[in-house]
Amino acid sequence: MKTAATAVLLLLVTGCGSDVVISAEPVDDPYDGPLHVEVTQPDHPDPLVRSGAAGMALECAGEPYSGSTGSNWGVTSGEGEAVGALEDFVADEVASVPKSGYRTEREEADRVLFSYDAAGKTKVAIIVADGVTADSGETGWGMETFAECDPAELPDSVTDALGIQVWVDQTGERVPTTILQSTMGPVHCEWDSATFLEFQGGTYIKDPEGVLPPQWFDTTFDADVRLPDDAIDTGYSLDGQRLWVSPDQSTVYVVTGQRVEPWRAPTKFVGCA
Repeated sequence: MKTAATAVLLLLVTGCGSDVVISAEPVDDPYDGPLHVEVTQPDHPDPLVRSGAAGMALECAGEPYSGSTGSNWGVTSGEGEAVGALEDFVADEVASVPKSGYRTEREEADRVLFSYDAAGKTKVAIIVADGVTADSGETGWGMETFAECDPAELPDSVTDALGIQVWVDQTGERVPTTILQSTMGPVHCEWDSATFLEFQGGTYIKDPEGVLPPQWFDTTFDADVRLPDDAIDTGYSLDGQRLWVSPDQSTVYVVTGQRVEPWRAPTKFVGCA
């Protein structure tokens, strides 16, 4: 929860190692709660429990999506330590957060809250602090806690840049990624020609080039089939594609015009190292 406070600075980060531009524009209702809350259950399933003060700074329309402490991330030291810690965190491939557009929302001697806002509400909160100890044993400025709302609450440009495909419902509203999302396969495993779709707890895969282990599937990819009579229209769409699902939820059908692609659930799934 936020209440009225003094104006703070806006921070626009253009990427790791790049220039940081500071603007003195005032910010309405900055977060005025604690910047440090002890996280005693870092593996708790509730993002608010495992993200400490960062979770308290969020203003989500739905439920908080993710959050963690920073012990498994690196630390930095030297000139501009707080900004450097922010840049290091957001630039990491594993951190699926906006890479630019942050502001300095609160600042104390050894701790800074950076936030990313959409429609005037904080959707990503990152607290960096001095004295963070990384798994490597190094101590310095680092991400202490972070939390984020569902990526569907971020702008199209941000989710596009992160490779998160956000579907919409019949009214055109963005569907929370906890219900439905699709993403390109990881580049570092050379799976980027495949697409992974998560729908209501199930995983479905399009692998037109056969880059994934064949033992994951009991059939090969078929680029065009007839839509089964019992297929169910979910009402969700993405860039002209409509999503249907089989009654047993073993297959989703991505329909574009007259073309029907079946994306099947893998029989086994190990993941990419």
